[in-house]
Amino acid sequence: MLWLFSQMFALCAVSFALGSLLTWLAVRGRLKADPPKQVLALPAPRLTGEKVVVEQQPPVARPKPKPVPLKGNSKTMVYHTADSPYYRRMKGDMTFETEAEAVAAGYRRWTTKGRVRV
Repeated sequence: MLWLFSQMFALCAVSFALGSLLTWLAVRGRLKADPPKQVLALPAPRLTGEKVVVEQQPPVARPKPKPVPLKGNSKTMVYHTADSPYYRRMKGDMTFETEAEAVAAGYRRWTTKGRVRV
């Protein structure tokens, strides 16, 4: 029994030593520090007597964006505003210009499950 134990111990010790050696051989190239990267010097700015003149253009009058229509779902009788997370996904078979029109048509505002109705 002692003979079997000593052989198993020797076999484990040799396999551990070989594993350690293989690991060291694989990692030894990575332990060397990389040489520092060369810092490239930028050329000095040129001083010239020329002046650059930038012409200012008058501001362009942008047209006011028209209000985004509200989308309504006639099956659920819910309307969605642009701040609704479902606004882009839903097709909306009804559209309204204002929330007052949607409420007058019998629709209610969208809500999330966590949102408390007021």
